Amino acid sequence: MVHQSSQSLVEIDIFVLAVCPTRMERAMTHLVGHQVRRAGALALAVAALLVGSLIATGVEASDPPPAPTDLSATVATSGIELSWTAPTLDPGEDAPTGYDVEMRKTSAAGDSEWETIAEDVSDTDYTSTELLMTEQTYEFRVIAVYSEDSSSDPSDAVSITAPGVSKPGSLTKTRTTSGIELAWIAPTLSWTGIALTLSGYVIERDSWYTISHPELGQDFTSDEHSVGSDATSYTDTSTVDSRTYGYSIYAVYGYVRSNTQDGDFVFLQGVGTE
Repeated sequence: MVHQSSQSLVEIDIFVLAVCPTRMERAMTHLVGHQVRRAGALALAVAALLVGSLIATGVEASDPPPAPTDLSATVATSGIELSWTAPTLDPGEDAPTGYDVEMRKTSAAGDSEWETIAEDVSDTDYTSTELLMTEQTYEFRVIAVYSEDSSSDPSDAVSITAPGVSKPGSLTKTRTTSGIELAWIAPTLSWTGIALTLSGYVIERDSWYTISHPELGQDFTSDEHSVGSDATSYTDTSTVDSRTYGYSIYAVYGYVRSNTQDGDFVFLQGVGTE
């Protein structure tokens, strides 16, 4: 409703204006030069004009192209085997040029963001070898790609639980003249489901200055080192005595990683000078 004069008001029926652009144009012309009584009324009227124009010209937002269906996931020794059905197309519609596969970790504490793990998959099946945490739940979904700027909505998601795998035994450390020697007990392999092969270990190392040295740069660093499946010891020869080092280790079974070793995170002052 707008103020025409001190004595009269002009009422605007938004619905009528939306479906009758000509009437809207006349109303807008009538409104020019008059004071808008309510903040936002003019914006609402303009929006109604746009809606009316779309209705009058028959312009509608197009639906996204068809999405894949019937996505399934199977936990196998080689990875997570995914398969799906190609979208159902109307006559004359172009088929997808490929598929993108997405994954996320789910938990009671909250779900992680979707991450693309494969692009332009040409077939309707894919085996994921992304590293998964033992006994954690993950979701997968697939998107059909029709062109560089045209993709379907995601398929319905499917979930799997990563196989349970054994972790290494207690990690010990010894400071020697050559570095910090680490030793651990190989995990006991026991399978109730699929049998995965131990493929190696990953040693995680954090370090920080024992006494703060701002002039030396970053105070905290973190890195990893991989060793083979037959190893039960490792010597870190890249330490310095001005820093303290903390270590943990986990086992890797193909595409599944274990929890870290039994016992606590171990740490020790480094050996050598910078």
